[in-house]
Amino acid sequence: MRKKKILFINGHLNVGGVEKSLTDILRHIDYSQYDVELLLLEEMGSYATEIPKEVKVTLKSLRNTYGPFVRSIRNCFRKRDWFCLKMRFIFLLMKLFDQDKIKLAEKLLTGREYYDIVVGFRPGICTQIAVYAIHAGKKIVWWHHGEFNVDKNVYEKQLEKCDIIVSVSESCASMLVDHMPEIADKITVISNMIDVDLLDQKSNTVSPYTDDRIQIVTVGRLSPEKHIENVIYAARNLKDSGYSFQWHIVGNGILREELEQLKMQESVTEYVLFEGSKNNPYPYIKNADLYVHSSYVESQGITILEAMALNIPCVVTMSRGPSEFIKNGENGLLVDRNPQALSEGIKRLLEDKSLYDKIKLNTVCPKQFSEKDVMMKIDRLFK
Repeated sequence: MRKKKILFINGHLNVGGVEKSLTDILRHIDYSQYDVELLLLEEMGSYATEIPKEVKVTLKSLRNTYGPFVRSIRNCFRKRDWFCLKMRFIFLLMKLFDQDKIKLAEKLLTGREYYDIVVGFRPGICTQIAVYAIHAGKKIVWWHHGEFNVDKNVYEKQLEKCDIIVSVSESCASMLVDHMPEIADKITVISNMIDVDLLDQKSNTVSPYTDDRIQIVTVGRLSPEKHIENVIYAARNLKDSGYSFQWHIVGNGILREELEQLKMQESVTEYVLFEGSKNNPYPYIKNADLYVHSSYVESQGITILEAMALNIPCVVTMSRGPSEFIKNGENGLLVDRNPQALSEGIKRLLEDKSLYDKIKLNTVCPKQFSEKDVMMKIDRLFK
């Protein structure tokens, strides 16, 4: 029986929730049934080493198309990047006429090869290429975002050309239908998976913590929607209340310098530690006393689920995804979107041992996020 050919399209494989989700899927696909290719449009990234050898990975970097038209063209000539030169003219046609002009890039991207299934794993250029520029029997797009942050008219046209829209949570599916009721019959919900065995394996190393102070950890990009500034303000509150702790922030991003300055202004330099981006953040999570999540926008909340899988009690700022699986006061604490609520939630768990023990006892990854359940749904989707 002929294997089905599947093409996934994404920007890169750098550390991030979307990229981890893609990497997890590629690690668990049944390669006796599928021939899989991955097209990347920016760079390889840290997760590239985790991609199975069965996956044919192609990098078609569009970086030299960035910026104003004339500057980009000069850059392409200087670097002899004829692929980006042609793509930049195609992007100009898209701007002048319509986004479907990206179909002119089909030969440049895949040589007009046919696929049984194409998956645009992110909105934007990945989805545009999937629906307009790939010759495929079935076109699928993935939605990972906790807010509707795309141009509705542009995205609606893309979804008209696709067969299935995968949302990673029920609340995000409802959000999409609220904005675009006509796509309701195309949406299916498939959660990101949590591979508990792999987490145990990766976290089973020497603890990064070297003293007996309370250890708190937050994992996430240093970007506006994650609201890491609330961590710093909450840390100041905890310090002023007399707590002895270290709060480790694992991640990097555009706000790093600004947040470092804020840390100094709030006099919590010895309390809040920026650890940078880590391919393996799990020793930080497993050996912590608390996992704290400050983001206002989460479609699902992979790092929260990972902390739960590692049996670490969580204090989580309310957003769409986490509100679906955290039962407040039972398997975690949900708090309002402000630093005061964040610090009060932490204090509540640290001061109420019976509540801490109760939540820790119930802190496990829900079954619907297991790799077995998720891959069963994906396999059904592909078939």
